[in-house]
Amino acid sequence: MAVIKGSEVNNMHPKFEIPTDPHGKHRYESAMKHVEAAKKAGKSSDEIHAIFKKVMEFNPMDIESIPQDEAHAKYRTAMVHMKKALESGKSADEAHEVFRKIMNGETSGHCHHSK
Repeated sequence: MAVIKGSEVNNMHPKFEIPTDPHGKHRYESAMKHVEAAKKAGKSSDEIHAIFKKVMEFNPMDIESIPQDEAHAKYRTAMVHMKKALESGKSADEAHEVFRKIMNGETSGHCHHSK
């Protein structure tokens, strides 16, 4: 039985280009958090790769695809209100501010952005 050292494993792992745009970077950071949680939960390599791929391909404006569990509750609320802000004519910067405030606990997510 051969033992593969950590550095050897990394050399065997396919290279992934980390996105450079802000949304891509955020998706990548989120994917890595999900990967760490999956590792701690004892998921297989195939399951971990599937989770990474799912997060990286995720469309945040597809609200129904966001899990409705406790772990995703604040993110889901932030995305619902960000989407509503955009639909009501708010700028991308204003919508991002709605998202940021909810994620940072600076607001409860009540709709103040309606026309």
